[in-house]
Amino acid sequence: MKFKKSLNNNIALAEDLEGNELIVIGTGVGFKKVKGQELKQEDIQKTFRIGTDERYQRMEQFFNEIPLQVIDVTDQIIQLGKQNISTKLNDSILLPLADHIHYALERLKNELEIQNPLQWEIRNLYPKEFMTGQTAVSLINEAFQVKLHDSEASFIALHFVNAQIDRGTMSQTMKVTTIINQIIGLMTEHFNIKLEQDSINYSRFITHLRYFIVRQMNKVVLSFKDEHFLYDVLSSRYPDSYECVGKIKHFVEKEYGFSINKDEMVYLIIHVERMTSRSGTE
Repeated sequence: MKFKKSLNNNIALAEDLEGNELIVIGTGVGFKKVKGQELKQEDIQKTFRIGTDERYQRMEQFFNEIPLQVIDVTDQIIQLGKQNISTKLNDSILLPLADHIHYALERLKNELEIQNPLQWEIRNLYPKEFMTGQTAVSLINEAFQVKLHDSEASFIALHFVNAQIDRGTMSQTMKVTTIINQIIGLMTEHFNIKLEQDSINYSRFITHLRYFIVRQMNKVVLSFKDEHFLYDVLSSRYPDSYECVGKIKHFVEKEYGFSINKDEMVYLIIHVERMTSRSGTE
């Protein structure tokens, strides 16, 4: 790997053997180096691939503004999240999460607290992500000898939720979370039950709802063969779940302008039936 440009003493732009540009991090890796100089592998702690020139400019600015310790702690949190959530995360989580942690520390210095309006929803809809957020807050507190506000756990959790959606934005993730909570409310009211939030079925259902809503937002049409056959069979076999999904369909079409076809309803009926048939009554 060859040195191209120093961003600061500990961060540099480099080029690998295939000609790909990388951001490399390591103590002194950007100090007193000349272009084309070979970098020692043992001096490099982390590498980050970059794509377009525009993205490089953003990353250069980012790595110049965010302290190395914040980047290091953020990377530790991401590795922790990968273990807890067991779901592929978008690599782009590093920049927004590090940026959030950096400014959370700045807000703390200035005694500013931001409340997350979706804190309850995040805790209940994304338990693994929220647990990761809580552990992250403890890790940050220990690393920087501070005491972040408890609300930061839910903000960090949202970053992990967002990283599971391709090209998702934070505002989109917050909207998705709101809609999921409304759908769960419709279900619990329809069946008069308390859903088992610790169950695998619940986790799968939340994941399905997340991608279902994102598809609707992006106007992606789900389609498969024999839709009418499956729809007719399921609506007849599971009338309560079919009625509940009908309420969900009416709600999201009226409130958000979604267009729910029979394909989507088939999957929703299956998930709703699976959830409600194994949940205990209140």
